[in-house]
Amino acid sequence: MEHNYIAIEEKEGLNRLVLFQKDNNLDGKDNLDMLPESPAVYAVCGRVNGKPANPRYIDATENLRQSVRMHFDRSQSAANECFREFMLSIKTKELVFKMMPGTSEEERAAVREEWEKQYKPECNKELNEIH
Repeated sequence: MEHNYIAIEEKEGLNRLVLFQKDNNLDGKDNLDMLPESPAVYAVCGRVNGKPANPRYIDATENLRQSVRMHFDRSQSAANECFREFMLSIKTKELVFKMMPGTSEEERAAVREEWEKQYKPECNKELNEIH
């Protein structure tokens, strides 16, 4: 199977973090409070050979920590079952994000669209078909 990697080293300003949420890993780890509460564009990916791969979902946000935390919330409605299933699984999740302080919603949306075209996230396709 060919994987769709996000080459972090080739993109300036990208950060990455393996996500741990206490209810979704066997060790009870949780590092979501490490995320900044700032505007960002982000991709939630799987992890293959120690690298972020096969993006499931890409979005832009005013508050990165709040948005990522909501993806783990079991009480949220399932507008995107593909992504919800991945987030609630014990699979390793890697977050790739670009901090965008001082930017407008439109500027972040433009970066999000660029990432969607480049990385073709699996679950964004499903969401776009629904709406």
